[in-house]
Amino acid sequence: MSRFTPIDLAAYPVGDVLETLAYESYLARDRATFSARWSERRALDPTLPALDGAELDSDPTSAVLQVGATRETLLRARVNDALRSLTLAGAKRRALDHIGVTYYRAARRVITPASGSTPAVMEGDEVYRQRLALTPESWSTAGPVGAYLWHALSASGDVLDVAVYSEDEGVCLAPTVRVVILSRQSDGWADAGLLDAVRTALRRSEIRPLADEVIVESATPLAWDLWAELTVRPGVSPTVVADAARTRLAAYAAGQLRWIGDGEDGPVWLIGRAFREETLAGVAMGGDPNIIDVDIRLGASALGVNLPDARYTDDALALVGADAFQPLPLAWTRHLFVAPRLVALSVTTKITGAGWSA
Repeated sequence: MSRFTPIDLAAYPVGDVLETLAYESYLARDRATFSARWSERRALDPTLPALDGAELDSDPTSAVLQVGATRETLLRARVNDALRSLTLAGAKRRALDHIGVTYYRAARRVITPASGSTPAVMEGDEVYRQRLALTPESWSTAGPVGAYLWHALSASGDVLDVAVYSEDEGVCLAPTVRVVILSRQSDGWADAGLLDAVRTALRRSEIRPLADEVIVESATPLAWDLWAELTVRPGVSPTVVADAARTRLAAYAAGQLRWIGDGEDGPVWLIGRAFREETLAGVAMGGDPNIIDVDIRLGASALGVNLPDARYTDDALALVGADAFQPLPLAWTRHLFVAPRLVALSVTTKITGAGWSA
């Protein structure tokens, strides 16, 4: 019942080679150095004036020292950025392209092909970074789950999400593998052309293990609506609070990025995903002290979206791997093939004890 979860690069710092920027420390150091050297000069020439206002921002000496501290901060930041660009976790744009092609032999996917004067749209940095992090899985045949994911994702830029199911989920007998595809197209259904592209990628003799029977199919998109009513404290801007909550809910409902990063559309984790009312309420609240309460209403059900069948339990999977194992009934595992896609999102607010506000 688990999905592939390799190392999350975002959880690991780049390393001690990056410096923590400290403008005030640089300025204080330069002021101390300047004061000491000025005192030495005054000892040689008592006619020089004392530094009575060097600590004041209005003093010309202070302005010069601030310029130097600012330049040092910018220079150290530039060095930090250069070092980050050498890592998979921190590289962006062309630096990330260089890492991908040089070390992983994987270029960016084309999301929308060029047509006429319209340039091609390529996958974004976070999506590309995730695929590169998964690339070592492709160096094996597509036996591991991660290898099936990588080859399926790389088959076409129209692949938004992939799920790979086998005996562990109780949906088939080993060595059958079911590869489920969610399309990037608006309705989410994977058409025959996209399914054929994935099948072709997975059928190559050097990729698919000889004993595996691979079934490639479309996920079932499930449209659902979400309404959230926030109770907020008096004296705050309901619009600002609602906008922040709406952003959190939209990002969460769009699918958590499967591997690292956030803020971009895919590859995500929507296939087999469940959205529970209490979880959505927590996302809407988001630790904002100005929100007192959250009321969630769902268009698909009263308690959640794509919740597992009550019979899909650890006990039902107890025979996985045993000679007596048989695939579970389709009704028990249907949720594994469903991809919830949020259609309408409404966030309203009411101020406690003060009526309604948009």
